[in-house]
Amino acid sequence: MKITQRPIRTTVFYGLICGFAFIPLSTGLCYIFPWSLAFSIIVWLYLAVYGFLMTRWGSKSPLSILFPLLILLISVFVVSSTSAFLLLSLGIFSWIRSGICFQQPLPRVFGAELLLTLGGAGLVAWFTPYSTFTWALGIWMFFLVQSLYFLIFEDRSIEEKVTVDPFEAALLQAEKVISARL
Repeated sequence: MKITQRPIRTTVFYGLICGFAFIPLSTGLCYIFPWSLAFSIIVWLYLAVYGFLMTRWGSKSPLSILFPLLILLISVFVVSSTSAFLLLSLGIFSWIRSGICFQQPLPRVFGAELLLTLGGAGLVAWFTPYSTFTWALGIWMFFLVQSLYFLIFEDRSIEEKVTVDPFEAALLQAEKVISARL
C-alpha cells in the first residue's frame, strides 16, 4: 500500500523551498523592479504554485483557482502598499484553500482560517523581518503554520488514498474464497 499524497509534509518542504528561493528571486527581481513590486510578484508566484498543489490534493480542477489568482496578479501592479497587498493575498489564500479546494461549512472553517492565516501572518510580522534573509525565514514560518490546517481538518480521502496492488487484491479474494469453503 502506498500513500500518494502528504499535504503536511509537502507544505513544510514547500515553505522551505520558498524560503531558500526567496533570496535569489528577490535579489534578481530587484534589478528589474522596485523592491515592493518584486516582493509582491514573488508572493503571487508562491501562492499560485501552492494553490495548484492544493487543487491537486483537493481533487479540483486547476482552472477553478485562475480567477482568484488573476485578481491577485492584477493587484500586484495596482496596489501600491505592500501591507495592503499582503492582506489581500491572505484573503485570496483563504478563499482558494477553504472556498475552492477543501470546501467546508463556513462556521466550521471560519475560525480555523482566521487563526491560521492571520495568526501565521501576525507571527511573521511580530518577528519584524527587515532583510532578505529574515523574510526568507518568515516565509518558511508562515508555511509551517499553514501546515496545521491539515491537522485541524484531517481529510482521510487526501492522506489515505491507497493503491492496492492487483496481485494483493487477488490474494485477499482467494483467501476469502478458501476460508468460506472450510
